[in-house]
Amino acid sequence: MTKSILQNLKKKDNRTISKCISLIENKEESYLDLLSSIFSHTGNAYRIGITGAPGSGKSTLTDQLIKTMLDKNLSIAIIAIDPSSPFNGGAILGDRIRFVNDFKNKNTFFRSMSTRGSQGGLAASAKSVADIFDACEFDIIIFETVGVGQVEIDVIEAVDTVVVTLVPESGDDIQMMKGGLMEIADLFVINKSDRQGADRLYASLNRTLELNAHSPWNPNIIKTIATNATGVDLLYENILNHKEFLETSSFGSEKLNQRYIKTVKDYISEFLINEFWTENINDLINKQLDVDYSKRVSPYEMANLLLKK
Repeated sequence: MTKSILQNLKKKDNRTISKCISLIENKEESYLDLLSSIFSHTGNAYRIGITGAPGSGKSTLTDQLIKTMLDKNLSIAIIAIDPSSPFNGGAILGDRIRFVNDFKNKNTFFRSMSTRGSQGGLAASAKSVADIFDACEFDIIIFETVGVGQVEIDVIEAVDTVVVTLVPESGDDIQMMKGGLMEIADLFVINKSDRQGADRLYASLNRTLELNAHSPWNPNIIKTIATNATGVDLLYENILNHKEFLETSSFGSEKLNQRYIKTVKDYISEFLINEFWTENINDLINKQLDVDYSKRVSPYEMANLLLKK
């Protein structure tokens, strides 16, 4: 990568940023060289993930949080993960409309990305795009993820602070969430807290959290009404508290190390799959598809046969 590209990234030049992101999304030939060259310029931005069930007001909450951060003279990059179209794999881009108040601000950069079938709610390239924003010297990077429930676990590998949003109607779902979002949250937000059932949800969630009170970090529960920004300042304060906790303990460096390891593993997995999945392999599988279903080799035996090729 030329010095001019890095200089333009640090100037937050929109055209350069967009070109670099497209390079990553399309996995063009030089994208790995780009990521390698910016690596030494990353690790400084603070990464926040906002996730939760559909209809919990994540986008409105994110919008208000961005405004609060802009008032603090912070620069913010937003990665809004959008569901893929089942027809062409492209992002529906509904989130771009909701963030219209902020993405024209010179201190913000907004990118809506398609999940492209990713099971964890994050587009596979979103973590790499965050590195581009990091190299641009944005203070904050926010991931706003697809509201699909427990599969959002993927978000924890990409961020420093995970904010899980709930609404009063979520009260009956606490048990179901224990094995998923409940375990990754650094902070809980009960949004739309002016609705009936908010106090009941708070009490139920608090009881659940007390069972894990031995943890070094105990998530706080913040009530918000995102539509009028109620509680958003308190949420921001709690994010800063968690940031301080990470910086003054070993947990911050551990998160960074785990992110590094996961990136290495993901690249190796992708490389091995691409190297393995040749036309010859496809032909061998297609031959089995021509055989009557009951007479085919089992898929497990087929996999072992292919691995031995």
